[in-house]
Amino acid sequence: MSSFSCSQGHFTLFQGKSTLGCTNSTNFCGKFSSCVQVSSANGQAINGCCREDYLYPSIANIVVYILIIPIIGIGSLGALGGGVVKRPFLEAVLNFNSGPSGNITACLMFGAQLVNQIIITFQKHPYHPQCPAVNYEVGMIYALAIPLSMQFGEELASYMPLLPVLTIQMMFFIVILPICLLYAKRQEVVEQELDEDYTDSHISMASAFKGSIQDEAQAALVYKQFLDESHQILPLIPVLIAFGSFAANEAVILSRSTLSQNSPYFQTNEQDPNPKLSPCNVWNFYMMILLFAVNILITGTTLLVYRKKEEIKDTVRYKMKERYFTPTRRFFKIYGAGCATGFIAGFLGMAAGLTMFVTMVQFGLVAASAGATARLWLFYCMLTSFCIIHGQRFWNANW
Repeated sequence: MSSFSCSQGHFTLFQGKSTLGCTNSTNFCGKFSSCVQVSSANGQAINGCCREDYLYPSIANIVVYILIIPIIGIGSLGALGGGVVKRPFLEAVLNFNSGPSGNITACLMFGAQLVNQIIITFQKHPYHPQCPAVNYEVGMIYALAIPLSMQFGEELASYMPLLPVLTIQMMFFIVILPICLLYAKRQEVVEQELDEDYTDSHISMASAFKGSIQDEAQAALVYKQFLDESHQILPLIPVLIAFGSFAANEAVILSRSTLSQNSPYFQTNEQDPNPKLSPCNVWNFYMMILLFAVNILITGTTLLVYRKKEEIKDTVRYKMKERYFTPTRRFFKIYGAGCATGFIAGFLGMAAGLTMFVTMVQFGLVAASAGATARLWLFYCMLTSFCIIHGQRFWNANW
């Protein structure tokens, strides 16, 4: 892909290839930008839009950057991510294009959330202090669904102008607020059900195997294993599945060529551009098939393994109301909520945490657990993407 650079005055941030061919007679470039001459790597010169640098000392930059930090901090209380600042502030107010605004948001979010995630990892459940606040099984299901659906959302958004996307974004918040209030009222019911389930599971297990000492001892041993597992601060298997799913999906997604990226597996130059870098090339079709295959394999395997595990839980009557993989329709409800989360995050560029939080309450998580789960798994998603992208850049730079 051609890289253009700006070198005129304080307008040093190139606003993208879509701005090439601009004219000074119109306000095509928008605020804080100017139509100036840009040059490509091979010396080609053409007019393009360039914006003031990230840290250019303008009043607008200073005010918005000051506001962003507390907004991210307050938003994290409700599991809101960097989307609350990306499009409304960085794109709409400061006129950054999608790439730079995403980089700024990722840096701010990573720094702001790192300490928060450590605290969340060791946070205890408000009603069962022996258990962590994070529900790793529900979070894992969301992690299986988010990467693929987020890619589709990003693809759709890349073909739309910013104004319609911002309009849909505002309409989304208007619609979601009454839904949040509705789910908030459900909290009392959820909390009561959790208390009853935790107590009844002990009673039902004891009564089910009463009369057979051997069966009762074996059931008690299995029950204790599940109980000890639920008390783990950081259960290894769900975390590895989530990281593995994100890593596999990101590796395939980054192998594609889109409007915003070229596949790193092909070389190109100005004189002899490789046709395989076209977004419409058959290579991308194969990558989409591979992406679906990877998701079906990982999701199907996870579903089968955890269904078997929950069948054993049913045998020993362990927390009968905490079932996320059985029946199958319940799993796909949670998976569908994860798909909705990913699509909304990719298309709107925000509200992933809010969507996760609201839908998790519907699946029986109390507010504290839903918020902790949403924030932690969003952080895992961001961390995995960060590692994949920068690892790929390191590979390309050195090999």
